[in-house]
Order: sequence, then structure tokens, then C-alpha cells
Amino acid sequence: MWYLAPALVAALVFAPQAAAAPPVAQSDVNGDGIGDLVMATGARLTYLGDTALTPDDLGGSVYVVPGGAPAAMVNQASPGVGLGMSSTDKFGAALATGDFNGDGMADVAVGNPTETVGGLANAGVVTVLYGQRGAPYLRTISGALSTITQDSADLPGVVEAGDLFGGGLAAGDFNGDGFADLAVGSPGEAIETKARAGAVWILYGRAAGLTGTGSVAFNQDDANLAGAAEAGDLMGWAVAAGDVTGDGRDDLAVLSAGEVITGTADAWGSVHLIHGAAGGLSSAASSYVSVGNAATTGKWRGLVIGKFHGGANADLVIQADQRRGTVAGAGALVAVRGGASGLTTTTTVIDQAGDIPGTPEAGDYFGGSLAVGDLDGDGIDDLAAGELKENDRTGYVCLLRGGGAGLLSAPATAIGENTAPINAGEGVGEGFGYGLRILDITGDGRAELVAAAPWEGGTLQTGAMFVLGVGLSGTSLAVTSSRRVTRADLGTASAFGPGAPFAGSSLVLNDNQETPR
Repeated sequence: MWYLAPALVAALVFAPQAAAAPPVAQSDVNGDGIGDLVMATGARLTYLGDTALTPDDLGGSVYVVPGGAPAAMVNQASPGVGLGMSSTDKFGAALATGDFNGDGMADVAVGNPTETVGGLANAGVVTVLYGQRGAPYLRTISGALSTITQDSADLPGVVEAGDLFGGGLAAGDFNGDGFADLAVGSPGEAIETKARAGAVWILYGRAAGLTGTGSVAFNQDDANLAGAAEAGDLMGWAVAAGDVTGDGRDDLAVLSAGEVITGTADAWGSVHLIHGAAGGLSSAASSYVSVGNAATTGKWRGLVIGKFHGGANADLVIQADQRRGTVAGAGALVAVRGGASGLTTTTTVIDQAGDIPGTPEAGDYFGGSLAVGDLDGDGIDDLAAGELKENDRTGYVCLLRGGGAGLLSAPATAIGENTAPINAGEGVGEGFGYGLRILDITGDGRAELVAAAPWEGGTLQTGAMFVLGVGLSGTSLAVTSSRRVTRADLGTASAFGPGAPFAGSSLVLNDNQETPR
């Protein structure tokens, strides 16, 4: 069902503070010129027997919070959404927004990788809903796909158990025609007899919306892509879009979280960058980086793309389990320079061992949530990186400012709920920063940082998010204002507060594609 919050949220939370910025169609669901938040509620983060899941949140639910309007909620009882509620679903495990039909309003793709399709468990499904000006802001449109599986018309492949189709989502304009296109990761896809080798699907936008016409799929048995499909590669674990080559078209980064690199011990992972072109994505133009190019161990798990050096070429940032030689699960970032030929092998590992505040500790998961955007208004992207389990799951966020030297251009800043002017009184287990988004949601022309604390107040039912203004203190980023937004403020029928992920960000969850197998 669709649920609309009371109008008080418009005035209390996201009332525009100045003239609205020009329309941002890739995130503006209702077309009012102000960016909108799309996020999973805390329902997916709870246990299966939580009685609060029924009737509205079973299997997951999603908030839509327009910048200048009341909030709404989407679940699998909403018209045109999914294949029905189930306790094993992960509706909202991946989210993406983009204007797939070119009407000036952002559309929303929702991944549910554990959906059972035709009796095949964990096959996965993606729901696509289209923006509209009036509440509840999202709708299906005639002729476009709203429920997408590998059995949808004109899509390559067939539905199989364990595919985890929809485990990764990204929207970008890969052919430069002005319509957003959708990339869908399927890390559990079997390639011939190679279980969980993984693959990625591309659906192209057009005035009629997303259809299977012209859709393509890529896997590592493509002769033009580095490597070969192998069991456990998990290609499509995460995907991200951005213009790395600087040609005005988005490129697609595809993470293979289980990729084994010969000669590299105790480390798994690679990223293929498939370059955008006028005819769409083609494996004939691609670039590649792997754990063999970076001093990390464990798996690579998440990724984002941003112009952290400024200029025409975006860079790639990958989340890794840890820097080589540090403790397990501490977390690290691998920054990869982009150029006209795509990804280079120039990498920088960033972690708490000297680069940013703090000390690497087991299980902190630094970089477990990532958000990209220009926080200080200098035209260069900055990065917010969550430390998901720092201090017994209290949670913190690290702000890294982009510049001529990339993400190490200025000293990084660590913030938490005790940081002024947040002053919310941090608590063990609240998970501050579990979800992150950088977006102008007030219409004042400056991006805000939104940080979710799903367990705020001790339970997922009371979870909250913080809308933070960010400026400069010397050369470093600093929080300048803060507003706390609770489930009660959002006011929909969901029994859960703000959760994670946010559309447009990266998140490494405990319930990611490692399980079920």
C-alpha cells in the first residue's frame, strides 16, 4: 500500500530555506526542483520474528521523502510493486533513482534479491516506479516494466534459484541520450556450471520508460573483459555509475567481490569499468583494477564514483575489509584514479592507520556506508564514510574533502552524535551513519549530509536521521547545523524509523549477498 505522512513534516523537516535550485531530475521524484530522499526503513535490519513487521513492513519497506512535501511509504502491498510480501524478502536491499522516461521527475528502482520467483528461491526481482507530482509520488506507467526479473520480455537469461537479481543497482546515462539507464547486479548468477560467478544487466531508458528492448548482460566470460567467469566471483555484488573517462557519458563500475587474483593472498575482489558510448555500454571498451593493485586483505564489498580531484574525470572508491597488516573488519578505502582511458592502477589505501582520525579496530567497518557529493560548494566532490560499528556500534562518520590531492587534500573530520551542533547524546548500538546521503534536500543550493541512525533510542522502531549542514573549519569539513528527524516526524504507517541504504549511496550490510547461498 501507499502511505502518506501528515503535512507537518514539510514544515518541520524539509521546508525550503531559499529559492529552489534548478531541477535535479536524477533525484527529484515529484518534479519540484528539490532533491528527494529514497531510503529503506529499518524493517530489513530486524529479525524475522519481529511482530512489528506486520502488517506494513514484512519483507522490507521504503520511505520516499520529497524535499518540499510530506513523506510517503512504499511496500510490497503497494499497487504494481513486487510479487507479494514474504518474511524472507529483502525489499529495498538496493535502491537507485534516475529519470528513466525523461519527464523531468526521478523514478525509483527497488531491489529485492531474495524474492522467490516461480517457486525459485532467492531468484530476485527489481521493482521500478515512476515519479509524479502528487502524492504518493510514485506510480506504474503503461508499457514500461514495473516488475523486472530475468524472465521479463526481451531480457537475456532465465530465472534461476539463487541468482540474487537486484542485489546491486545503479542508474546512469550510459549512451548520452538524456535518459537514465538502469544497471542490475546479479551476484548469484551461475555462468554455465560456475555457481555464483555473477553477472550484470543493463536496461536502457526511453520516453516509454524501461523495457527489455535492447537490454544486455555482461559476465566475465566475455572475451573483451579481463579475467574469466569462475565459481564464487560474485560479479555484480555492487555497481556504481559515473563519468570516469570524461566524455560526458556515464561509465559502469561492476564489483566482483569474490574474484581470486593469482599471486595475491588473502584478498578477493576486482572492478570492471565498462565505458559508456553513443551505442550504449560495450565490453569492447573497458578497464580494470583488482586487489592485486592495492594493499588490502579480505573482500572488496562496496563502491562509489565521484570527481574527488575535480575536472572531467571521476575517480572510483572501493570499500575493503581492511588494509593489509591491520585487524579483521577494520575497514579501508581504495581510491582509484580515473582518466580518459578509464580506471588506472594508481591506487591509494585510506584508513585509520594514519590517514584519518582514530585507530583501526576489529569489526569497525570503516567505509561500510559511503556517500558522494559537494559539501563545501567548491565544485569538487567530497566523501562521507561511515564507521558502522565503531565503539560497540555507536557509529561515526568521517568527512573527507576532495581537492587537488584527492580525498587526502585536507585533514579528515570525524563526527558523531556528540559532535556540536548535533549534540544528540550518542548511545551504544545506535548505528549513527549506517545510512548516508549527500544531496540538497532544502532547496538552498547547498548539499546537506543526511546520516541515519536506525537504532536511535535503542530500537529500530524509534530510529532517526540527522540532516546536517556542512561547511569549512580551516581547510577541513565541519558540521554547521543539525536537525533530527524521527519516525514520528515522517508519520507514515511504517512501524520502523529511517534505515539504510539510501538511493545514490553505497552500503555494506551484514545481510548482504554472502547469504543465502
